Amino acid sequence: MPWFRQNSGSGQRIGMGLHHSGISIAQLRHGGSRTPKLVGCSFVEADGEVARGQQLARLARKLKLKKTPVTVVLEPGYYTLLQIEAPEVETGELRSAVRWRIKDLIDFHIDDAVLDIFDLPQTRRAGAPRSMFVVAVRKSVIQSIVDQFDEAGLNLCAIDITELSLRNLLSWYENSERGGFQALLYLAPDYGIIEIAHESTLYLNRRIEIGARDLREQGGYGLDELMDSLILELQRSLDYHESEFGKGPVSAVSIIGPEERRDQLIEYASQNLVAYVEPMMVGRQIEGLDAVSPEQLNLCVPALGAAMRPDV
Repeated sequence: MPWFRQNSGSGQRIGMGLHHSGISIAQLRHGGSRTPKLVGCSFVEADGEVARGQQLARLARKLKLKKTPVTVVLEPGYYTLLQIEAPEVETGELRSAVRWRIKDLIDFHIDDAVLDIFDLPQTRRAGAPRSMFVVAVRKSVIQSIVDQFDEAGLNLCAIDITELSLRNLLSWYENSERGGFQALLYLAPDYGIIEIAHESTLYLNRRIEIGARDLREQGGYGLDELMDSLILELQRSLDYHESEFGKGPVSAVSIIGPEERRDQLIEYASQNLVAYVEPMMVGRQIEGLDAVSPEQLNLCVPALGAAMRPDV
């Protein structure tokens, strides 16, 4: 990943998150210091492809984004992410072998799929096969995005996925705040993602059905059940990572979730997990982000991660 690569140089970076309900955008300026500066962060509603194209054109004009490199990050639902055993073939035959292996694992014809792959670190288990992640997305989705960005006059330099966008954010946070393996629980409005990463390498990724909206709408016993489910998913992820890779325990778990439930969730997780638990204070790594409302920030997290993607 990502599907398109183009050296974006220095200066301003734009991350755009394509959600089913709209577009999130994060503008960062990378200067001489390590800390990037926030230029803008917002979310605009766009229901359907026609509305999305209109909003992209409006944003390009309003924010004067012509020629500025943009990394797009797709919301889960636009693509399928699979973990498979890596085929034992020559490098030149790998993609063909992967296509054959996943053809019955996706809900559209393999001839209509655009694929990309990235490796998982080797497990500690002796003789265990190498694993990899495979991303599959419909060609029509990619073509629609390319066409809309061309029509809007935007400089599309990469199309990425939410899991790797979060990895970018977690890697930056790790380097700025703590060493060792880091875990992230990210609760978007309608889904959640648990990741474990170290030095830009993604070791574990799990998508869960509990999202920020679920926590907001539940109270009493129902909320306690949701909290229990989240802690159980986190503990399973931490245990799996430690047993599978043998790299020692995760040093910290960072949480990005709804503001009104965040402190309660962190307190509950701290009481039930061995790892140190804290809110991911992204504002300490990005100058000016503390002025963005928590609700707006939660929607823009993938776009921020996209804007922090290193050059490839």
